[in-house]
Amino acid sequence: MRRRIWTVAAGIAVLVAVVVVPAAMAAYTSPKLEVTQTATGVVLKASLSPDDDATARVAINVPVGTTLTTNQAPGAVLGPARVVVRSLDNFGIDVPIEGQIVVGTPGQPATGQQACIGSSAPSATWQLTASALGQTLSVPMYLLPQTQTQLGPAFLVICLPPSDVPTGTPGRAPQGAKVYSAELTINGVFGKVSTGTWISSWVPYNPGQVTPNIAGAVVAPAAIAPGAVTLAAKSAGRGATVVGAVTQGRQPRAGATVTVLGGSVKSKLTTRKRVKVSPSGKFTARFAVGTFFRADAVATGGAEPSLCAQLAGSTPCVNPTINGFSVKSRVVRKK
Repeated sequence: MRRRIWTVAAGIAVLVAVVVVPAAMAAYTSPKLEVTQTATGVVLKASLSPDDDATARVAINVPVGTTLTTNQAPGAVLGPARVVVRSLDNFGIDVPIEGQIVVGTPGQPATGQQACIGSSAPSATWQLTASALGQTLSVPMYLLPQTQTQLGPAFLVICLPPSDVPTGTPGRAPQGAKVYSAELTINGVFGKVSTGTWISSWVPYNPGQVTPNIAGAVVAPAAIAPGAVTLAAKSAGRGATVVGAVTQGRQPRAGATVTVLGGSVKSKLTTRKRVKVSPSGKFTARFAVGTFFRADAVATGGAEPSLCAQLAGSTPCVNPTINGFSVKSRVVRKK
């Protein structure tokens, strides 16, 4: 097993225990969370297949060590939101909707949502409001304090209305809008962590009903870890053999794209070679001429299967991810 490189949590059951509803296991295996840290906050991209059962609740636990700032005034805009819904009342067309996440007035949860968020009082209440092509989406979001010490300081809960129930059902989503993709930019709330794991839990609705299917719940983690690239150059005639390695969280990072630059002057590296990174994270480049060299590495976000192996609990773990990165090595001189 790979050495642990991110903080993960046991006791995930607290994130999915909303209401105990006996139900058969539904096909609900596509939920995925991708997290990108920015200079001012985070971007959370939550998605699943539009053909999966409708989602009742998503809870996203922040990493251990995250600092929180929740003193924004009501009406403050935290960032943009981009959502895609499938409109079941309009021949199942997909509708992209754009809007904002706005800080709401502190207080009790919206009517009918107490069972979804549990008994804890929210540390902050936000409102995701978006519209396009006659579709309007208004979804409360709650930041709740986390009581389990092995988890991060808080988790974000989003409670969605049922969509695939008969028209006229109380609380049904307008036009049967079934949310299956959301990109949420949240600025000024979550402090940056160098290494950690955001853990999302997803609870679907029982098909055609307004009750949550707890038996169908899944967990989808997203790791955050820094990337690095190292380089060394050895003389080979007038040129050099350059070797290096790409790591993330001090572990080999396969799949990265590396460009090695070389030149006779440290400030003018004009020769470029694109090289492949091996599964062990290593790469080699050969230059016919040159004295100084640097490596630029770019890795896109991708799958990180080891995360699920590190999570304890009986809730199935699906589609674990890790963030992408872009880094440069220092300039080295051949020896």
